[in-house]
Amino acid sequence: MFFLGGVYKYTFVFKNRLYYFTVKEQMSMIIGIPHELKDRETRVGGGLIPRNVATLVAQGHTVYFQKGVMEPAGVSDQEFLDAGAVCVDTMEEIYEKCDFIVKFKDMTEGDMKMPFKKGQIIMTAFHMAEGAAKPEQVKALAEAGVTCISIETSRYPDGSRAMTRPMGEIAGRTAPLLGGQYLQRQYGGSGVSIVPVTGVRRARVCILGGGHAGMCAAQVAEGLGTEVVVFDVNIQRLEYLRTVLHNTDLRFMSKKVFAEEVAKADVLINCIYAYPGMEVPIVTREMVRSMRKGSVIVDLEGEGIIETSNYTTISNPYFVEEGIVHVGITNIPAMVPAAANESYGAYVFPLVQDIAKYGIKEACKRNFVLNSCVIMVDGKITQKEVADSQHAEYVPFDPDTMFE
Repeated sequence: MFFLGGVYKYTFVFKNRLYYFTVKEQMSMIIGIPHELKDRETRVGGGLIPRNVATLVAQGHTVYFQKGVMEPAGVSDQEFLDAGAVCVDTMEEIYEKCDFIVKFKDMTEGDMKMPFKKGQIIMTAFHMAEGAAKPEQVKALAEAGVTCISIETSRYPDGSRAMTRPMGEIAGRTAPLLGGQYLQRQYGGSGVSIVPVTGVRRARVCILGGGHAGMCAAQVAEGLGTEVVVFDVNIQRLEYLRTVLHNTDLRFMSKKVFAEEVAKADVLINCIYAYPGMEVPIVTREMVRSMRKGSVIVDLEGEGIIETSNYTTISNPYFVEEGIVHVGITNIPAMVPAAANESYGAYVFPLVQDIAKYGIKEACKRNFVLNSCVIMVDGKITQKEVADSQHAEYVPFDPDTMFE
């Protein structure tokens, strides 16, 4: 047996013939799971629930978790310890000890105070490609020399979004239920019932965007027995929705027709986000004023698309503007962490495994989805959408030359 640079070469003789085979040395990585600092965030990065942590440990990796990391989701520290993980008290210890940091939500001011290390991998949803410039954050991460994997930018080979699908499904399916809740009078709603009542007109739900979240919202709204209309700019997408939605009006986007439908809606659900260069708002203040008082807007984006909308939190979920109840919770899936973490893990955990098993360079060469969401390497912004949004120089991503 010979050992050559991470590869074991075995030779043996059988019936006077020489045979050999090689086995690559198993890479071992130190992975860290810090607390999420966003209000009432109950989801964990990378789908690293205890069952998946146990898989990483069995593969020879070391996993550190911050004390109480999943207590908001009802998961105890003991479950992580039983999986073979190591508990530390502070977030600083996670960043000091670990090569690979796995988070869920975007970096807060508290996250940005952590002791980053050159070459450290941080996987989370950085949200740098969506219009809001973050010059101080970009500068700090670039100077630290970390590798940033922005999971929400990941794509399949056909161009469709990859890792946002599980959260989009949960947010979309929950949105009509939130609309029904906030129609109730105690929240300032009109008192219209989201479910059918004999002898009374049905509630009307208008959905902007026929993507995955919009489709899921329409399916639940149909199931509740409401009148549903979906608007989209993609006629091929509307043709597809025709095959899965059977009691929904599917409309090609027209400003005039859309404004008329907004005025008739008891619940307006926004399922699209504002990308750089997009003409916004789509729902103007005047259109909001045209709605019946006490109607509800559920905005899955939280800002930009609807002129009167803004971000809200799970702790403070709604506000009333122009007589309309606005719900702008952008982390709706955090309200159902058991489902959210399980679903998210099915999509994202394989990426974590690939990085841990092969290292970031080889993993990016093997995995198209992972390759698509690397946005920064050693100070270089490697995704054009992010560079455009952050007004920074774009350097095309090349794993062969960017990683030592």
